[in-house]
Amino acid sequence: MTREKRVFVYTIIIGILTHAFRMTNTMICTDTTNYLKSIGVTWVISLGRILLPGVEKIRGTVELPFLIGIICLILIGCTAVFFVRLFDIQENIFLVIVAWILAANPVVTSIFAYMYTADGYMISLLFSVLAAYLCLKKRGLAGILSGGLCLAVSLGFYQAFISVTIIIMLFWLFRMLYTPEHDIKDIGKMAGRCLLSGVTGVAVYVVLTLIVWKAGGHQAAGYMGMDSAGGAGIHGLLQAVIDCYVDFARFYIVRWELNRYNAMNVLMFLLTLITWLVFVTKRNLWRKPVRVILMALVFPLLPIVCHIFEFASAGVSYTSTSMEYSLALVYLLLLIMWSDMRLFASAQNHKDEWKKPDDQEKATGIAESFRWTDLRYWKKHYLSMLSVVLLLCISFHFTVIANRAYYNMNNANTKVEMLLNRLVMRMEMVEGYHEDMEVAIYGSCYEIPEYVPAAPMMSGVVSNIFLTRDNEYISMMNHYLSTSYERAGFETMCQIAATEEFAAMEAWPSENSIRIINGTMVLYLSDTDVKQYLPQEE
Repeated sequence: MTREKRVFVYTIIIGILTHAFRMTNTMICTDTTNYLKSIGVTWVISLGRILLPGVEKIRGTVELPFLIGIICLILIGCTAVFFVRLFDIQENIFLVIVAWILAANPVVTSIFAYMYTADGYMISLLFSVLAAYLCLKKRGLAGILSGGLCLAVSLGFYQAFISVTIIIMLFWLFRMLYTPEHDIKDIGKMAGRCLLSGVTGVAVYVVLTLIVWKAGGHQAAGYMGMDSAGGAGIHGLLQAVIDCYVDFARFYIVRWELNRYNAMNVLMFLLTLITWLVFVTKRNLWRKPVRVILMALVFPLLPIVCHIFEFASAGVSYTSTSMEYSLALVYLLLLIMWSDMRLFASAQNHKDEWKKPDDQEKATGIAESFRWTDLRYWKKHYLSMLSVVLLLCISFHFTVIANRAYYNMNNANTKVEMLLNRLVMRMEMVEGYHEDMEVAIYGSCYEIPEYVPAAPMMSGVVSNIFLTRDNEYISMMNHYLSTSYERAGFETMCQIAATEEFAAMEAWPSENSIRIINGTMVLYLSDTDVKQYLPQEE
């Protein structure tokens, strides 16, 4: 079986083992209800995701967890194939690590919280990797244009994965820098090629988006600063740089406390740095300071590349985990370097360049397959073996994090179901109730998120009851409990809030928290945002 087939199969198997619970359960999610039942195409297109509605044209506006989950894993598997082919990763254990990290990292878990649109997001992921692959591997103008078109497609489904394209290109340039056969001139040309392909892709995407907006009468939404990109000035740019580094650290060092997740990540960065120094030493790159300086600059660029949207939108934050898939690829830089080290050592058997005569045994040893039962091999190659073991531990911990998140999601799902059922049951007990009456809901029962301990903050419904507005409660009741309530308008809610009957009500779950006022069913959940309906003092 070829390496491409193996990494694809590994991705599917590991993905199913990691996400099986989510793929076989339907979870209550207000975003699902809003998107599939009320927001629809207009909202998505106004966010610039002009191709995303096409997914619903095929499977319909229904959340199908198992089907969507399988489609996502297939797309991630294809992504893994292009990744290992691009970086020429051969070793079987390396293929397992690539598959595991790509399929099980916390960003995938967070995206699966929004299962109703996860397949569209993963199409974006595949095309973002394909954009880098074609630009880097296909010669001439054809590679630049085909890579740019793939990037435009990726942006059309979900703009956040542009950081994946950029970080893969950055890894490629980093790889060229530690490979002596590539001179600085060639590396500069490749950097220009990547820039040209990226500019082409963004330009095509912007033009297509403007055409779609014009034809459909859409405009940029204010969500996450979409309509204010580029207007922050120098101060805003400096703040964005700071936010990049802060959010980068928040993903790897959660809540600044010592735990298993933090320790493994710190060790991963340390081993990455040490491995780089090994390359500089073994390949005598220290004699070429320009290369060393350029390589050193890659490390401080990682936070900026991974959080490129910090510069486009002030509303994007580290809680938007589904936008941060590029952070998962940082783990693979260590793997790429050790894979290259083994290939480099293998080539030494055929060439005397960069190798002394007495290094033959060492070069041969590095090129050999892993010998897990050979103690001498561990002693000789302890650094590479430590890196492999660490990445396996990190990968396994990703699977643990995912299942703990799904456990919390299931708990939140149960709480939401119980809350909605209790509300509807109490409403049905009020004299004068009928199932299609107008409902006015004040406040909410929103709970502080119960984050997964020792893991990145995952957004969506993985960790808390995500009901904050009256329209969400009503849409959820109608969608999941088959009711047909009408939402009371703002003017009606103001009129009700001014009555003595409303003033006498008490917050949920008091017996006096639900009553009919002026023919409208009124639910007083809390005093959150109630002031907006009360008469304003002049």
